[in-house]
Amino acid sequence: MNKPLCLQLEATIGRAQGTALDAVTRALWAAHAAGQCSDDEATRLDAAIQARRLLERATPRGAGGQGPLKATLTRRKLQRPPMRSVAVERRRRLAASGPMPPALAARFTTGELAVLRIVGDEVQARGWCELCLDAIAARAGVCRSTARNALAQARRLGMVERQERRRPGANSLTNVVTIVDREWLAWLKRGGGGGRKTLRPTDNKRFTKGGIGPVAANRAGPIGTLASKAGRSPLCPAFASVSGSVAFCLSVGEANTAECGPCD
Repeated sequence: MNKPLCLQLEATIGRAQGTALDAVTRALWAAHAAGQCSDDEATRLDAAIQARRLLERATPRGAGGQGPLKATLTRRKLQRPPMRSVAVERRRRLAASGPMPPALAARFTTGELAVLRIVGDEVQARGWCELCLDAIAARAGVCRSTARNALAQARRLGMVERQERRRPGANSLTNVVTIVDREWLAWLKRGGGGGRKTLRPTDNKRFTKGGIGPVAANRAGPIGTLASKAGRSPLCPAFASVSGSVAFCLSVGEANTAECGPCD
């Protein structure tokens, strides 16, 4: 009997896990067949192997630094949209809505721009964004990896800052993301998309009381110009015909203003 070999097998059994126990078992019985291990030693070591297998099954994976951690961690469920076409359309619409200035937007992909649009909306409404990655990805119509990459790229460019909220012995809270880029903040302050214009429903300067203004008269052509000088509207029946009646209407316009109903 080879005593050192039996001691080596016993020490190996105390450290082996999973498939390594199968290799130790084969080495044990190979040594027994070669006469290097007695029947009693082989029986004792085989019982130690079986006890090690039972201990491995009863001990949670990862406890005491033994076993792979992935055996006890639940696999994250893949995030899939109910309708991919709807998610793609929402992603493209958000990216095309102008979430940031063009010079900054050129550094991101379409999906990343959609993610940063969601972040920008949260910052605009609350002053910060504390949504989890899954929520941001779902709203932007992208996957979790794209949302993570977008925030990481914005952080590398110095556009955002991230504050981690770790809790010892408990699940960490979501990170707080704030925008620090001045150009992006100014863009959001203007409303995004290049700012907003204040449009007046009607330009009253084009019209004057009892007639039309010079700008509108020029657009109306020679009839409008003559009507403007006479203080009349180009819709007046006297101006309906260009040939022959213009001069007459101009000559009698001041005298017969009360008789020209449609101009009033």
